Amino acid sequence: MSVTTILGIILLILMIIFGGKKGLVSFMTLFLNFIILVITIVVILFGAPIYLVTILFCIAIAAINLFVLNSYNTKTRAAFISTLITTLILIVAIYLCVSLGHLQGFTTEQQDETYVFSMNIGIDMVKFMVFTTVLAVIAAVIDLAITISSPMYELHTTKPDLTRAELMQSGLRVGREILATSANTIYLAYFGGQLTIFFWFFKLNYSFAHIINSKLFAQEFISILLGGIAVAISIPITAWITALLIKRTGMGHKSQTHNKKAGQYTK
Repeated sequence: MSVTTILGIILLILMIIFGGKKGLVSFMTLFLNFIILVITIVVILFGAPIYLVTILFCIAIAAINLFVLNSYNTKTRAAFISTLITTLILIVAIYLCVSLGHLQGFTTEQQDETYVFSMNIGIDMVKFMVFTTVLAVIAAVIDLAITISSPMYELHTTKPDLTRAELMQSGLRVGREILATSANTIYLAYFGGQLTIFFWFFKLNYSFAHIINSKLFAQEFISILLGGIAVAISIPITAWITALLIKRTGMGHKSQTHNKKAGQYTK
């Protein structure tokens, strides 16, 4: 039995012990996310429009991780809509940064390792970097969105007389508390993945200025900044949309209650 299989079994057991039925569903969702990712990559390789595939990928991932794990309700709908809006803004920002910064394509270090192969792989690298950056950020955005919408929904349940502005302010306060943590998660994930290359640069006596200005470092650094921007803008978007949906739903419930009471009085 391989190490991967053993670790997978341990993860499954722990998720069932501490998460119960929901832990099992969460474990199965990991495989479902992986399957969707593989299908997305295959579709891109067959020449499908990358922007359209990226949007569909985000819709699928957000729907699975929100509606399957947390059911379909007001707070998950708010988180879902907020995730999609943030993703669309992020796609535009990534495209502008990659195009203006000429960050697409293989770096010099990667070309040295792959010079014997053809560089014409038939994929627009500008669009593909948009997909890879969204892929790295989408999970953090989904997590932040549901983390903001859930306490706002619970606050409305305990204090239904709060106005939309007051609910939004509470969501913004929650977002501020977890902004640094979410941004650090993206930063450490990106930097940890490239740490071996950075050590390699230092061992080859590259200067710090050369590393900072290298295309490889610039790609990762801009991806980190874009990820932080996505997390930051998702806070007001989620707070506003959640407050809007909660109050609309609340007004609907109040209207139904009022109509029932009016009918009783008429009788």
